[in-house]
Amino acid sequence: MIMKNYFAKSSVALMVVSAALASCTQEEIVQNDLPTRQTLNISVNTQDFVSEDGSRATTGIDAGRTTVFAEGDEMGMYVISNDGTVICNNEKFVYNGTTWEAANELYYWKNANYIAYYPYNADLTAQNITKVEEIKTKFAEPVDFYTQNTAEAYEQADLMLAEVNSPANGTIQFDLAHQFSMVEINVPVRKYVTSEAQGSFEYTAPVSLTWTTALKIGDKEVTPYSTGKGSFRFIVPSGKVSFTLDGCLIYDEGVPVNFGSSTEPQSIDLESGTCKVYNVTYKEVSSDVVIRDLEVGDFYYTDGSIYPYGDCSSNDLTKPVKNGCIGVIFEVGNGVPNNEKWNHGSVLCLVDATNGNVAWSTSNQTLPSNVTDDTSDENKQKVLAQMDGYSFTIQLAGLVNNNEAPSVVRNFVTINDKNYEAPQSVSTGWYLPSTGQITAIMQNLGGVNTNTAESGFDAFGSNNRGNKNQALINIPAKWKVITDVENESLSGIWCSANEYSTTQCWVIEWKNNATRFFGRNKNSNTGKVRPVLSF
Repeated sequence: MIMKNYFAKSSVALMVVSAALASCTQEEIVQNDLPTRQTLNISVNTQDFVSEDGSRATTGIDAGRTTVFAEGDEMGMYVISNDGTVICNNEKFVYNGTTWEAANELYYWKNANYIAYYPYNADLTAQNITKVEEIKTKFAEPVDFYTQNTAEAYEQADLMLAEVNSPANGTIQFDLAHQFSMVEINVPVRKYVTSEAQGSFEYTAPVSLTWTTALKIGDKEVTPYSTGKGSFRFIVPSGKVSFTLDGCLIYDEGVPVNFGSSTEPQSIDLESGTCKVYNVTYKEVSSDVVIRDLEVGDFYYTDGSIYPYGDCSSNDLTKPVKNGCIGVIFEVGNGVPNNEKWNHGSVLCLVDATNGNVAWSTSNQTLPSNVTDDTSDENKQKVLAQMDGYSFTIQLAGLVNNNEAPSVVRNFVTINDKNYEAPQSVSTGWYLPSTGQITAIMQNLGGVNTNTAESGFDAFGSNNRGNKNQALINIPAKWKVITDVENESLSGIWCSANEYSTTQCWVIEWKNNATRFFGRNKNSNTGKVRPVLSF
């Protein structure tokens, strides 16, 4: 789900849903001699982790960051009769942005036990679950339970659950509570804010956390999740746990900052729903907020942090952190057109979403609003000015459920290397760039002006061929400091989100001897899929 927010747990509002299960028979729910059924109405509320001092645990050090359920979140429900019979088995509910929806009808069962849990786990359907303890056991069983270094993995470990026994009527409130515990490690970060001209956008520089002594719970190694702004978290089953905090922080590559809580393992005893917070101090990192505008060429990270790597002025750093870097900013002050949230800038991914070229589509899907089947010079300029790859990608991705999504969308949704996961709460997530955005990449990162006749698109590359070839060299040179890759090739045909017709899509061919813009058959071996995101 492109817009999924993995910090999706809110204690602000109750969300009401009417849903249903076909497995609920009339005879078992009759309250008197009349064959009537009462539709079940549920509301969902959540509770936050509580720290040792009784305060609410916020996301990292950003106390103002609100958390709500996001569209696409999934919850499971069981209904167990008083004799232990499973009436409704792991029914899935999906949050549509306003309410929770189930595929079937759900009715009120008198004298039954209702269990709701989040996030949904399809593997529980075949486990004959009848008690909440069985759900907790199954969630903690996976061998990779402590591999929580991505937003999705962290959320899958953070079981929330509520149980209501024999409700008096068909209106039930589920107060989802964390069933496990959480450990949080906070470290200092460099803080920045842009000028008013760039919207006073606040951001932090990245910090990489590694371990001198492996962080382990028992014999299992723990990989915490970086929530951004210097906060690292991991979920543990409640009870007594021991681990050693002996680590290393990297603010600038090759300059380690070692820390350790003590030479002895930390032994803690945590109740469910509580957290233990460790604060690391490092006097070399100031708590002051530095005013610095974003620049093309700054590096972007999987937790939403940004490494200020522009003109290397007094506010900039010279040795970008490699761990967690997923892209480079190619435009500033833009983003998604007419969108007040994702308007700070856009990022080009460091890798293609696919291994090799893919067909744009295998069955010629079309969005009528996306088609511009006019090859006149005037129309081409209009297409090249199209900057909204995001909205077209959203529409194309909406075809996934009926198996009609184009190949390019299916491929970019999951980057092959999970190390390039886009932050889901502070960015759009990866999407397919429009023709105009590909042009912006060429201009802003590559340094070639595609707006003039001398250096614009042409069939044989005879116009200013040297500049176009130099742009292919300029772009990977900017991120060589991250990847250590010499002479990376970006040459080839770039897929755009724009369609030319039912059978063709607009592509940009970018080679050292040709820079062309044309419609190409969708079901051919169309080209590379290089995703972008906006923040």
